Amino acid sequence: MSDPVRIFIGSSANGEDAEIEVAYEHSIRKNCSRDVEITWMRQTNDPNDFWYAEATQRWSTPFSGYRWFIPEACNFKGRAIYTDCDMINYKDLAELIDIDMEGKPVAARKGNRFGGHEFCVMVFDCAMMQQFLVPVARQRKMDMYHHRMISNFSGNDKLVKELDPRWNCLDGESYKLEDIWHLHFTKMHSQPWKPAWFKGVPEEHRRADIKQAFYNALEEAVEAGYYPNKVKQELEKDIVDYNIIGQ
Repeated sequence: MSDPVRIFIGSSANGEDAEIEVAYEHSIRKNCSRDVEITWMRQTNDPNDFWYAEATQRWSTPFSGYRWFIPEACNFKGRAIYTDCDMINYKDLAELIDIDMEGKPVAARKGNRFGGHEFCVMVFDCAMMQQFLVPVARQRKMDMYHHRMISNFSGNDKLVKELDPRWNCLDGESYKLEDIWHLHFTKMHSQPWKPAWFKGVPEEHRRADIKQAFYNALEEAVEAGYYPNKVKQELEKDIVDYNIIGQ
């Protein structure tokens, strides 16, 4: 395939995750062999915006339920990658989006947090997903929809193609840093940039090398012209008040 790599990234609305956003975006573009189309999925106050959502009170993050909007955002055509924003990429995402899906609508790694699979990095076959989704206009009003979809897909090997766990490496796990393909700062308590929307108690990351990987990626991004303050200034024009769990 030679089409651009479409990636939809869930993030906060007010710039609380600006540091990891610029580090992550730079790492994606640096390592990808094809053009990349990034869509940042953020809460908005505009009811006419595609990413507007009303029933967010059961979302752990400001973007939890947006992953299920993606196939419709793509007009149910082609493939798309979903990820959270709290990541750093080290391997060509063209390889991820081009994997053999084995006729399944979703690809994700195995894991135990959500009943069998970890849906923080996903590949969607957007056409195949249409049969499993209600329209976004309904999704945005359904407070339990995200959890219902997790329940429907997680642990279902008939619907989910298994990804190599290195595509969604949870806080480094037991891997050496050089063996990680896609690093995920999974535990919100220990994210080095400390997003303000998180309501839990901050703590230090268990691995100093993984924490340093964030600072190294941020420094490299800034040197390449990706500026967190620019992101924050743009987003601060329309502040969103969250109604989420926040941890």
